[in-house]
Amino acid sequence: MTKAASRCAAPALVLAALVLLPFLGKAFTIDDTLFLKQAEHLLTDPLHPTAFEMVWSELAAPLRMSSIMPSGPVMAYLLVPCVRLGGAEWLAHLEQLVFFCLAILATAGIALRLGLPKEAALAAATPAALAMAATAMPDVPAMALGALGIERLLASRESGRWHAGIAAAAFLALAALARSHLLLLLGVAILLLPGDTIGWRRWREVPRPAWIPIVAAPLVVLAVVLVTRDPEGRSTVFAGSALGFNSPANLARNATAFAVHWTLVLPLALPWAASRWRAIVRQPFPYVTTLAAGFVLLGEGVAHRVFFLAPAAGLGAGVLWDVISDGWRRRDRVQTALGAWLLIALPVTIYLHMPSKYLLASAPAAAILVARQLAQAPRRLSMALLGATIAAGIVLGVLIVRADAAFAALGRRAAAELIAPNVAAGSNVWFAGHWGFQWYAEKAGARCLTTTTPPRRGDLAVSSRNGLGQAIKFFPRRELLAALEESRPGGRIMSRKLGCGFFSNYWGYLPWAWGDDLLDRYDLWRLE
Repeated sequence: MTKAASRCAAPALVLAALVLLPFLGKAFTIDDTLFLKQAEHLLTDPLHPTAFEMVWSELAAPLRMSSIMPSGPVMAYLLVPCVRLGGAEWLAHLEQLVFFCLAILATAGIALRLGLPKEAALAAATPAALAMAATAMPDVPAMALGALGIERLLASRESGRWHAGIAAAAFLALAALARSHLLLLLGVAILLLPGDTIGWRRWREVPRPAWIPIVAAPLVVLAVVLVTRDPEGRSTVFAGSALGFNSPANLARNATAFAVHWTLVLPLALPWAASRWRAIVRQPFPYVTTLAAGFVLLGEGVAHRVFFLAPAAGLGAGVLWDVISDGWRRRDRVQTALGAWLLIALPVTIYLHMPSKYLLASAPAAAILVARQLAQAPRRLSMALLGATIAAGIVLGVLIVRADAAFAALGRRAAAELIAPNVAAGSNVWFAGHWGFQWYAEKAGARCLTTTTPPRRGDLAVSSRNGLGQAIKFFPRRELLAALEESRPGGRIMSRKLGCGFFSNYWGYLPWAWGDDLLDRYDLWRLE
């Protein structure tokens, strides 16, 4: 990474640190537990992070981790220091901040090597990135590793040095081993290699070291997958575990979410449309996708939100179309390649759900494209749009993190107040619920409530209302002893009532909403 990139990224790095440092002690949330449990398993089995069983669904039955984990082993290894310290939240979140800063630096480096405006602050002001940087999930590291791989690829193209090509191969392979769909970044890399993607002679002029990542990265991924696979699992590749969650029935809902995210939680559609509104309103694509999204939303029974969610989807899809079609029409290699980068999460639409975290790997491309487009606008308009985009992104990112912090903290508090004292008193305590609560409940000494190993009469159980705690219903004869709940008005990120589901569009399409519905409730029961 060059000194010039560091200077360009400095304001964005300070911005990211100011936003995220206050949340270093934030409780673990949603899927954090999956990666923490893998890291914990690595302490006894250093090569097979998914070779164990755990309960992670409302079915209340143990599942092989390899059967439910579609991501590679990178995040599990990154979290080993955290679990060695007993699950220190500050260390996990500090690692995320470091990777977020690396993503910002890499974004500035890519822009410089492409000769484009290096407005790295846009990457720092991505709401989805800020929110995911306050988790222990692999999306921010995957974004950073992918961006570093592309930056090193461009460096190898410019210099012809082998070490840059080897570094690019390593980073791109690690990115795919953090989130599997990042293997598609190799297609973006191929588009960025020559000076002209149309002329064959330009392809032949690419230095040989620049081709190293294209050949080596998939081989590294395959080798690591084979070495770290679950010896007792059914699938030999981690992507195979996703097959059970894939269905064409998910396409319409997830494609709508994909388009909505580009408008609401990633700084692309709104600033791009504000600077190119004349070109966009003349295209039929935004209107067609708005209509299609409206039918999808009506079919899901969210008629009262169709009037703003459908246009948000139409705008997001329309801008994506404009980016790629305009770049292709003008034979603009850079815009076309960056536009393709925006689409690498599109195959995930067949998966169980499509939260915005899967789009994070494309955030560097979005930041560079918007900065490039705004540089062509009148300076006053450009500065106004840039300032508004950064300010809005920071505000929304902080709102999401604060709401998630409140939601996750309640699970940590329930484990400390309802489980730990009863375990210390000698009671057998079980828990019904997952997400971050599961991590804290197990650390407090409780066991997961299942139908395969039922509790005894007189045992205690703590159940979560909004954290997949349906297993408590398998034991209808129970007495309520105490409860811990939070329903004060505030921000919500996982509320079916409000239609917001930052971590899963199954809950809703909004990334955040204000409401007074139940944040969560934890009940302490005596099982009879």
